Amino acid sequence: MHKQAECIRMSPTAPRSPSPRSRTQDVDTRDAIVRAALTLFAKHGVDGVSLRQIVGAAGQANPSAVHYHFQSKEGLVAAVLRHVQDQLLPMQEQALATMDEAATRDELTVRDVMRLWVTPAVLIYAGSAEGRMAIRFLSRLTWQPQHMGQDQLVGCSQAHMVRVCEHLERLIPHRSRERLFFLTVLATANMLHALSDASVLMRQTVLGLDRLVEDKPFEVVDWIVDYLADGLTGQPQIMSTAGAPRAA
Repeated sequence: MHKQAECIRMSPTAPRSPSPRSRTQDVDTRDAIVRAALTLFAKHGVDGVSLRQIVGAAGQANPSAVHYHFQSKEGLVAAVLRHVQDQLLPMQEQALATMDEAATRDELTVRDVMRLWVTPAVLIYAGSAEGRMAIRFLSRLTWQPQHMGQDQLVGCSQAHMVRVCEHLERLIPHRSRERLFFLTVLATANMLHALSDASVLMRQTVLGLDRLVEDKPFEVVDWIVDYLADGLTGQPQIMSTAGAPRAA
């Protein structure tokens, strides 16, 4: 009996679970790092920012905080992308549901598809300073090296773009599937680049362009839709043997 009691006293103490306060602190630290990384990645690109800069901007003293919470810079990029997608995804799902419903009533048009696809990003951009950083971050990911952005961006957006393309196939049957998917990807990238470069508009006080995106986001949607829909449905041009374009 004495030996059994001694063994019990000498046995290692079972590891304690993190306290609620500790877990809350971890969540707060993780969130602060993600938000700091979002802003810095949007402004300077993923390759233009060091982990030390991100940790400092997040108000953290431990330089290894990124590795503790995200394992690597690539893991942090993925976490920032998930943070942005958490804002976009509900609106994108609603947009796709609206497309599906209109299609069943045979009331869907190419302009409707483009408007529904563009609107979530414009609203995110116009809604807050963080929203503007989110769109700039997505824009930068389109030309980041594959392992540090492109693959992750395609992975989280491809399923939605396929559904958009399926609607376009039914509406523009004379276009090949390959052409429509290519144009859908191109249209999405152009929309992200146009919004992320909208800071140029902020310097154009003529006709109130400096306040356009924030004050009239749905007019911006219409103008972008005009640009994208015309590109999808316009008469294709081919080069003649003389070098001058002619209708296909």
